[in-house]
Amino acid sequence: MKPSYQDALAYYGVSGAHPGGLTLTKYLLEQENVTKQTSILDGGCGTGQTSAFIKKHYPCSVTSIDYHPTMVERAKRRFTKENLSIQLVQGSLENLPFPSNSFDIVLVESVLIFTNSSNSLREINRVLKPNGVLLSLEMTAERPLNEIEQKNMCDVYGIERVYTENEWIALMKSAGFSHVEVKLAHSVFSHMLTGMETEEEGIDTSVPANTALEGKLMEHSHILYTYGNIIGYRVYRANL
Repeated sequence: MKPSYQDALAYYGVSGAHPGGLTLTKYLLEQENVTKQTSILDGGCGTGQTSAFIKKHYPCSVTSIDYHPTMVERAKRRFTKENLSIQLVQGSLENLPFPSNSFDIVLVESVLIFTNSSNSLREINRVLKPNGVLLSLEMTAERPLNEIEQKNMCDVYGIERVYTENEWIALMKSAGFSHVEVKLAHSVFSHMLTGMETEEEGIDTSVPANTALEGKLMEHSHILYTYGNIIGYRVYRANL
């Protein structure tokens, strides 16, 4: 079985793989009213970088979930090392192991596209409290992609489809979100001009070299530079 892009990220412990990194995460959270009573779910937490930042800078409760066992183990080590009280769960966004009406904010950063997005959005809707907020940063096509473009990107990332902005909004509304707004929009190339990426991407250099996984990361870089004008990201803020 060929390794996936997520396997490569997990093996090398890539932190902040989403566009904008922690800088963008900080910006998004500053726009929200996060208090001691706020409960946040970091969906697809990866190495736990975002969850750790939230717990250290906000008085709220933080829950983290990721499907990949290696990512969960890396997040666990981070939280233990930094002595952070964060509930960490291995599980899928498509079948969240939480009661309904559990969270005020669900934050997902470049995660939904790697799942069955419709199922994940319905589950996120279920676990959000009334008036809850979804903050979602997702890969987005700048225009409808042709068959070859879709295939090339889906093959690299192991996904079903790269959605346009209108398609993402339609998916969120179909999942029961009554209001969806786009907070930020960039193509890969226009994002490079923003200077937003101020933190270094954390990569674990202690693991042995793995040609297949390194190849996956190189394929990712090739996609960005080949299609940087027609793919990018959007930050969606959705309310129930």
